[in-house]
Amino acid sequence: MTSRRVLWLCGLLLMWSSGLPILAKPSDADDPFADDLTSEYAKKIIVQSKVADIKTMMKPEIAPCDDFYTHACGNWHRHNPAQLLGNLMTDTFQLISKGFDRRLQRLLRSNDLQSELEKKMQRFYLSCNLVHRDDVHYKLALENVIKEFGELPALVGPQWNASSSSFSWWRTVAQIQHKYGKQIILGLDITQDIRNISINRVYLSPPDLKPKIRVFSLLEEASTSRDLQHYFGLSPSVAKHTAKQLLELEESLISVGSGGDSLEDSLSLYSLAELQEKYSDHLNFTEFLGIILGEENIPATLYINNEDYLDNALLTMRSTPLATQLNFILWKLVEDFLEESKPGEMTKWCTEQTKKYFGKLAEHTVYERYRNLETEAEVHKIWGQIKGIFRQQLMGDKLDWISNATRQLAVEKLDAMQLHINSYDSENFEDLYGEVTIDRVNYVSNLQQLLMAKGRRLVARISEPARSLDATDVLGFTPAYSVLENNITIPVALLQPRYLWGDQYPEALKYATLGYLLAHEMLHGFDDDGMKYDALGNLAPWWDSKSRYEFEERRKCFQAQYHHYKYGGEELPESKEQSENLADNGGLKLAYAAYQIWLGQQTEEVRQQETMEGLSFNSRQLFFLGYAQLWCDDVQSFLKSSFAQADNHAPSKYRVIGPLSNFQEFSWVFNCSQSAPMDPEYKCAIY
Repeated sequence: MTSRRVLWLCGLLLMWSSGLPILAKPSDADDPFADDLTSEYAKKIIVQSKVADIKTMMKPEIAPCDDFYTHACGNWHRHNPAQLLGNLMTDTFQLISKGFDRRLQRLLRSNDLQSELEKKMQRFYLSCNLVHRDDVHYKLALENVIKEFGELPALVGPQWNASSSSFSWWRTVAQIQHKYGKQIILGLDITQDIRNISINRVYLSPPDLKPKIRVFSLLEEASTSRDLQHYFGLSPSVAKHTAKQLLELEESLISVGSGGDSLEDSLSLYSLAELQEKYSDHLNFTEFLGIILGEENIPATLYINNEDYLDNALLTMRSTPLATQLNFILWKLVEDFLEESKPGEMTKWCTEQTKKYFGKLAEHTVYERYRNLETEAEVHKIWGQIKGIFRQQLMGDKLDWISNATRQLAVEKLDAMQLHINSYDSENFEDLYGEVTIDRVNYVSNLQQLLMAKGRRLVARISEPARSLDATDVLGFTPAYSVLENNITIPVALLQPRYLWGDQYPEALKYATLGYLLAHEMLHGFDDDGMKYDALGNLAPWWDSKSRYEFEERRKCFQAQYHHYKYGGEELPESKEQSENLADNGGLKLAYAAYQIWLGQQTEEVRQQETMEGLSFNSRQLFFLGYAQLWCDDVQSFLKSSFAQADNHAPSKYRVIGPLSNFQEFSWVFNCSQSAPMDPEYKCAIY
């Protein structure tokens, strides 16, 4: 091998061990060493790179039977530290997402884009990179966005009150949603009726406002004050006072709870006449819906999602000065147009913006460059194995606490469940972006065009066939189960080569990561929420009372177990919501069962390849190590308690410790003593 090839392969090793992705394979014309990845020497380098990566995260001095999370992930924080002024948390999925972003960025900066729609996406990216906070033209463009719907009272001053007689907060937010699809104070969506997924239904919901940790509120208030001064020329005192008012109003709006333990508990179906009568003192619902959807599309009935929020929001707005109302609405509107990159990270921020506003096209375009039909076939093969094992369990004696009638319905739901890779091969991108005009220099105008297209799509949904909402504003990087569609979708970012599994790695790692993730999502169809939705996705509870009782008794075990765990110095919430913990525990067992079956079908030569030189783990131990390292993370200590209270997922540490300590196979594989912390006497189980 030439010295040049050796250097190239060494660079490959460094790229992997540093967490950087090995990007899409270049053509032979661009890289004369492209075929080196198929050589035996290259394969060995790739495997040893993975071994180095695995060992880097571990803290082997902690015994696996004492604390397997720390054993597997104890040194993650040294190499991927959470930073107070940077990423407040780091984890494996964040690295995967960043890897996708780097692929997208490289593509956006290349000459490899072919179609006009892809070039539109590239022009948006280029225009974003031209934005400068001090550019007078940029500031003027921001002012023009605001002037479409009024003037900032904070900028006009006391004389604004003289011209406020015609102002109505709900008319203004309705006009903004109609034009830009932006939800402020009240949000309107159109999606499937949860009780009859064959029809669309209008949902009035809270916008995406979440409670903030105090320190973040203070930082946001300071940032808003600076931006009000910088972009709109407010004096420091007025800017500070206005920023404080904006934050206080937002906190008042979100001061009520989420509205219920589940979606159906949060929903109230109203006729328009009933809403008119109930809320006539606050707003005209007929006019509000007509502004957003057009008078010809006003629905006769609609769902209110979280009626407590609606009641509180209407009372809050009534008691809020008109000037503060409009300041809040216009600020929320213009926030989408503000440049928010960190110093030196403009290209990174613009890549994220491009991914946000061209979600489906961005995923499809990048995936086309590295998609692998063999990988896709492997995903579906493992999915079939996982489904098959769970089907056998449902049909056998393992789950005999479920009645025969309910188990038969569960089998029918399982058989109907589908898996899709979100490659968007059949998406009509011309419908999404064909009418959008994008140039290389006018970022604000480009963003307006994209948001107006979003507003048009909302109105169009009213007459389209029923379907679920598109969750593409923020691209996912883990599989997701849709209870209304009874299917699982896999984002293409997860299929990037050599992050979690690879052709040269033992299959143990694939089953421990991909297999587990698929099994986890599958079980959401059979948890305390999934049991309310039938095989078609309709809200139609199908578990009989005896089976629900037996399920509930087993669920209580998880509730007590996870409440006992401490994170950030506090016990985890004693929540009835245990669906994520149930899916973690059952998903791990199903993935391990699938791996065991695969392993038993292999020749001795193949089984010998299920270990990795440099790691003292047998194949089954490697499976558990791969699962644990999926959850390595680091979180700023002052956030831990807040994260644990707000998230229905257990902290990553307990997504490892909980399922493994409930799984007897783990203790056997690692020869744990009966007194070991990872092998408690009482173990919780449902699936």
